[in-house]
Amino acid sequence: MSQIVPTVSLVIPTYNEAAVIQQKLENVLQLDYPRDKLEVVVVDSASSDETGDIVNKFATAHRREINLVLIEQPVRRGKSEAINEALRGSRSEIIVLTDADVTFPPRSLWRLIENFEGSDVGAVSGVEVPVGPKSLLTGIEADYRRIYTAIRMAEAETDTPFMCESELSAYRRELLEPLRPGSVCDDVELTVMVRSKGFKAVYAHDVSFFETEAGKLRPKLQHKLRRGMNNQHALLQNSKVLFNRKFGKYGTLVFPFEFFVHIVSPVLLTISLFFLLVLGILSPVSALFALLVTAILSLPTIVIMHSLVNRYHESDVALGRGRGSSGQRRSWASSLSC
Repeated sequence: MSQIVPTVSLVIPTYNEAAVIQQKLENVLQLDYPRDKLEVVVVDSASSDETGDIVNKFATAHRREINLVLIEQPVRRGKSEAINEALRGSRSEIIVLTDADVTFPPRSLWRLIENFEGSDVGAVSGVEVPVGPKSLLTGIEADYRRIYTAIRMAEAETDTPFMCESELSAYRRELLEPLRPGSVCDDVELTVMVRSKGFKAVYAHDVSFFETEAGKLRPKLQHKLRRGMNNQHALLQNSKVLFNRKFGKYGTLVFPFEFFVHIVSPVLLTISLFFLLVLGILSPVSALFALLVTAILSLPTIVIMHSLVNRYHESDVALGRGRGSSGQRRSWASSLSC
C-alpha cells in the first residue's frame, strides 16, 4: 500500500449484543491498521442488556491501544439511524461498517482500504465465509454462499455488485448522505448512493469475514424470509435505478436482474404454481408435460449458474465452501493475515 493512509471510522451498530460484543472488540483490537488513523465507533440503540457496560469497560481497559467511542441512543431507532448517528459525528475519510457478530482477519481492513487507491471506487465489500458445526444445514448454506458470491462477483465485473455486504464494507465518507427514514437495507441504499454519484463498488474476494450460521432450520428460514422481504422493499424504493443509463450497467443490467429475481420471479412462480395445480386437477397428463417443459426451459439458467460458480471457484470463492467450526475459522484467519 502507498504511504498515504486514510483515516478510518469503523462503525459497529449494536442492539442487545452482550453475548458477542466482547469477542468483536477483541477481534477489532487485533487489526493492524495504524492506530492514529483508526477510530472505532459503537452506536448502541438502547440495548436492554449489558452491551453498553461491556463496551465502556473495554474502552477503559484499552484506552492506550485503541480509540473507542460509544454513542448511546436513548431509544431504539434501527440500524439505519445508528449509521446516520455515526455519520453525523465522523470526520474520517473512510467509513467501514461491520456487525457485532462477525469477525475477520487482522489484515482485512488494510485490504479493504487498498481498493480505494487512485480509482473511481466508492465502496468495497468483503465476502462472507459461513462457519459452524458440520451439518446438512451448514453445508447447504456454504453451497448457497458459493452461488451468491459468484453472482456478486459477476455483477462487480460487469459494473457494481447489487449490494455491498453490511457485515463488512467500506465507503468514501464524502459520498455518503444520511439514510432516509424507513430504510431496511442499508447495504443496498448505500451502494445505490455511491453509484448515483458516478463511483463504483468492488467485491473484494480476498477480504473475508466469518459469520456463524444458525444451526436450526426455523431461525434460518426466518432470517432468509426477512432478508428477502427487505431486498424487495429496497428494490421498490430504488425503482428509479431500473433501466436508468445514468447508473451505467448497474442500472441497465445488474439492478434489472435483481429486480426480476426478487420482484418479478416470485409473482410468476405463484401464478405458475396456481395454473399447474388447476391443470393437475383437470388433466394430470398435461400437468406432467408442463413440468417437463418447465424443466427443459430451466436448463439454460442452471448452466449459467454452474458456469459462474466454476469460473470463480478456485481462486475467488474457495473460502465460500467452508463448513468448519470456530477452530477452523481461527485457522483460516491465521492464514489470511499473512
